[in-house]
Amino acid sequence: MNGLSQRIVDYVAELMPLYTFQFADGCDCALSLMDGTLLMPVDESSAEREEGWVAVLWQGDAQRRSEVPGPLLAYQAALRCAEFHGIGRLPAEVAAHRHILLTRLRDICGDLLHIEMVTRL
Repeated sequence: MNGLSQRIVDYVAELMPLYTFQFADGCDCALSLMDGTLLMPVDESSAEREEGWVAVLWQGDAQRRSEVPGPLLAYQAALRCAEFHGIGRLPAEVAAHRHILLTRLRDICGDLLHIEMVTRL
């Protein structure tokens, strides 16, 4: 799979050490190292327009599956990652890292990411 959903999952998987890559059910996924939640891409190839939906297997349990808007999930993951990496750093450094992460996410999601890129704390 190489659509928007996969690109969002790949983005989240790169937010180490909170997430990592995991191969599951024949596709590249993101695994939360905090609680074992597995993020899987959703095949949107038959849709008119990709919206980047992501399947969430809560604590990796296929019986507890939800599909959520990937841009919003990735946004929250990026904020958590910036906070984690910002422990003990100056607020300006945290804001700069957050800006970098959100700029990259905006490049992936385009107009689907309806957020203001906040650079101040």
